[in-house]
Amino acid sequence: MMKKYKKMLLALGILLTGALTVGVISSSATKTEDKVLVQVGSDEITNVELLTFKKMNSFSSTDLSDSEIVEYMVKEKLVLQLAKQVGVSATLEEGKMEAQKHREILDQQPKEVQDTHKKIVKAMGITEEEYWEDYTPSQYQDLLSMQNLFDKMQTDKDLAQKYAIDAIPSANQVLEQLYKMSLSNGTVKVKDDAIRLD
Repeated sequence: MMKKYKKMLLALGILLTGALTVGVISSSATKTEDKVLVQVGSDEITNVELLTFKKMNSFSSTDLSDSEIVEYMVKEKLVLQLAKQVGVSATLEEGKMEAQKHREILDQQPKEVQDTHKKIVKAMGITEEEYWEDYTPSQYQDLLSMQNLFDKMQTDKDLAQKYAIDAIPSANQVLEQLYKMSLSNGTVKVKDDAIRLD
C-alpha cells in the first residue's frame, strides 16, 4: 500500500514539473488576452495557462483534450486549497530544501537524463541557476503541500470522512472526491463553454 502511495506522489511530482513549466512559459509567452476558463474557489484557470501547459507538454506522447488538462489543473488547485485550509501547507523554505535535494539527485543521473533536463531549461529561456533558485522551490512547495495533505488524510479519519473517503485513502481517491464535491457544491465553476468537466 505504501509503495503504491509513493508511486502516486512521484507521479504528482512529475505532473507538478509540467505545472512548473506553465508558470515559467506564461511569463514569457506572446501576449494573449487572458480569458478565465474555470473558477476554482478564489483561483482561476485561464486560456493562457492552458495554452502554456499544452506547449510545454507537447513533447509528451499523451494526447489529452483541453478539458482533461483543465481537470488536472482544477484538481491540483483544489488539493492545494485544502492543504492550506487544514494547515498542512509546506513553506517556501521547505520547497527550497526539496529543490536542492532533487538537484543533487539529478547530478547523479546518467548523462542522457541530465541532457534532457538541460534542454527543458533552455526551452524555458532561463539559466540552470534561475531554474533551481527562482522557479522550482515554489513547485516543490506545492508538491510537499499535497504530500502533507495526503499524509494527513491517511491518519485523520475525521478529515477523510468529511470528504466521504472510506478506509485509508489513496492520493487518487482524495483527488477524485475533492473534484466531485467541488463540482457539485459550486466551488468549481466552468466559465467557458468549450470546457467540459464531469
